[in-house]
Amino acid sequence: MYKIACFFILITLCVACKQDLRLFGEDPVTMLKEFGKKNPEKTILVTTREGNFTIRLYDDTPLHRANFIRLVKGGFYDERYFYRNVYETAIQGGAGWYGLDYDIPTEVLPQYTHKRGAVSMAQYDIKENPKLDTSSSEFFIVTDTEQAEKFNGIYTVVGEVIAGMEVVDKIKKARAYNEVPELPVKFSMELIDHP
Repeated sequence: MYKIACFFILITLCVACKQDLRLFGEDPVTMLKEFGKKNPEKTILVTTREGNFTIRLYDDTPLHRANFIRLVKGGFYDERYFYRNVYETAIQGGAGWYGLDYDIPTEVLPQYTHKRGAVSMAQYDIKENPKLDTSSSEFFIVTDTEQAEKFNGIYTVVGEVIAGMEVVDKIKKARAYNEVPELPVKFSMELIDHP
């Protein structure tokens, strides 16, 4: 009984340590515009057991850059998993222990395609998301340009891997069943540029 009580106390403390980043009805566009003005960072170090890689976010997708930085600063991307190996195309991660209560309008730009190393935001099923807004936290990293061309013009490319793409490839090559990795790779993120 003591061990069970300790386990639940530990889980409660872990949950309490994470900042609740839901907006509770606040307008995400207004909030992200203001946050983006005060937080110009755009370079993120991603650490995993397979090694580290670096992402650079684009200034041309300001809502998505601000949102990504907000989640990194708030600790949302600490101890997350790459939970999906999209067949011959990408790795996906960013689902949270609670669902964020907002989506973001797409910022699809023709100059940013789903090339190898592109970091793009996921979308929910069109039945639940008729506006095709972007997920607030789930993202994918392209490993094969040819396979990912079908995503161009649909998903918002928010940045790209600028160093350590071999680590992304290693994560992608892990054994998976129906796109679910046998041993999902945990990741954490931190900013490496500061204003």
